[in-house]
Amino acid sequence: MHSRSFIRLLFVYISILLTVTACSILGAETGEATPTPAPTSSVPGLQVISPQACLVAEHGMIRVERPQGDLISWSPVADTVAYIASTQGSSWNVGELNSLSAPAFDLPVRLATQEAGELTWSPGASIIAYLGLRRSDNLYTIGLAYPDGGASKDLFPGEVARTDGFSSQKSILEWVTEDRLRVLTSCGIDCMQGMDFNVISGLSNLTGNPIQRKWDLWSVRTNHPAQIPAAYADLVGQLNWSPDESQIAYIDGKGFVWIIDVKPGNLYPLDIGAYGTAIETDWSYDSQYLAVQVDQNLKIFSFNCFEQAGE
Repeated sequence: MHSRSFIRLLFVYISILLTVTACSILGAETGEATPTPAPTSSVPGLQVISPQACLVAEHGMIRVERPQGDLISWSPVADTVAYIASTQGSSWNVGELNSLSAPAFDLPVRLATQEAGELTWSPGASIIAYLGLRRSDNLYTIGLAYPDGGASKDLFPGEVARTDGFSSQKSILEWVTEDRLRVLTSCGIDCMQGMDFNVISGLSNLTGNPIQRKWDLWSVRTNHPAQIPAAYADLVGQLNWSPDESQIAYIDGKGFVWIIDVKPGNLYPLDIGAYGTAIETDWSYDSQYLAVQVDQNLKIFSFNCFEQAGE
């Protein structure tokens, strides 16, 4: 009796195993291609063509609940991109600053920790300024990272960062020169004060009168002509011109990414995945690469991959 029951159970187990194996084999034979989003652009006269860019690298990033400025930023002089990567045990709001370099973009170099956003390269690319959020006291600060391997620097160390009774928000305005940085720091509810830092000496001074905090304080920066052409002015979404203004990266209202090739008047989708939602795009200085944040992933696309494949 026991022997017969054992044999029956063994038969059932083998049958299930064979069924699962067969399903796996059949599934392997019927792979489905990633769906391509249907064109949604309202720009007249554009011809929809097949994608002309290819994915060359992908890495994990932090996720944010609301905008925190640029989470990806290319060097102004080289094909090196900085981004805020997720850390072990945490992928929300704060991460570590990494950099990647062409052509493979496969070896992240860690430059600093406790970054929140606002990545901004100096004109000569020797320094990356960033918005930091210290976990020790939950205060915002402005930090400096050095791509050449130097130790990162906190411009608001310790209690200097406490500029109001809350989290002491801060923002990066611009690099004036390679050693001068302009920032905003909170001075109370809806109050921001300008400051000018000499990053070499560490000296700073207040600039101008306090201003009201803008609603888009930490919005993503995009590149665009002084006068946006009328054909693109009514597009809903994020438009980002390449440095040579030959192409436009367009995030539409559904989170898909499109590339508008301006001169020939072509339009094609960027394959970010069937269910991904794009948040930010950033072009390399030479317009050869586009970095895209898709949910919690950094995707880097090349526009020369087809030429390279034919060499």
